[in-house]
This record gives sequence, C-alpha cells and structure tokens, in this order.
Amino acid sequence: MKLYSINDRFSFGKHTGKTILEVIGEDIGYINWCLINLDHFVISDDSIDEIKKFIPVFKLSDLAEQVRCFKMEKIEIETETHFDDDDDDDDYGSSGEKYGWYNGWSDDAIDDAFEGDPMNTWNVD
Repeated sequence: MKLYSINDRFSFGKHTGKTILEVIGEDIGYINWCLINLDHFVISDDSIDEIKKFIPVFKLSDLAEQVRCFKMEKIEIETETHFDDDDDDDDYGSSGEKYGWYNGWSDDAIDDAFEGDPMNTWNVD
C-alpha cells in the first residue's frame, strides 16, 4: 500500500502523469474510485488536510472515506507489528514508480516474478 501525497503523480490510469491535487481538482470521482477499488492506493490524514488548504470544500464520498480510514488503520497495525531485524536481504524492491505498487507489489517483484505484467498478481495471497 502506498500513501499518496498531494504532489505524487499517478503512474497508472487515465490521469497518468498528473498530481493527486490536479486530479482532485478535475475529477474527484476518480480519487473516490481509486480509494475504493485499488488496494495499493491511500491518501493520508495529513494529505487530506493539505488538500483542504487548496480546495476548502474538498470531501470524499462516504464510502471512499470509510475505505480510506480502514486502509490507514491497516497501515498503522502493520507498522506497529513490523519488527526490523536489520536484515535487508528479504526486502525485494523498494520502488513502485513503474506499476504504482499494484496489489502491493514492488516494480522489481512484478518484473521478475510476474513477467512484468501487474495483472498476474491478481490471485496471490
């Protein structure tokens, strides 16, 4: 899962290359859709506060806000229960720029294990 900030650019979909803030100004429905339908997509509380500085009337749909809060709780739980043993050998890829952390997988994992096709990750637990 990736926490998007207002200046992060979409690396997928119909708004590829645009920042989160640009897309919110043009197509809030797409942001709602991303939050609800894409496991890897989440906007932090801090980013929501930043967005409201630029767009004071900004509001997510009720469902998108519920999903966003659920994802934020999941991130907090994962962060609290993750123990770093200083062994970086099991980390596989740290970039999501190419595929946007599709289904939570790094670009390296998608290229190597899934033949460079993010759609091949659909049934992996």
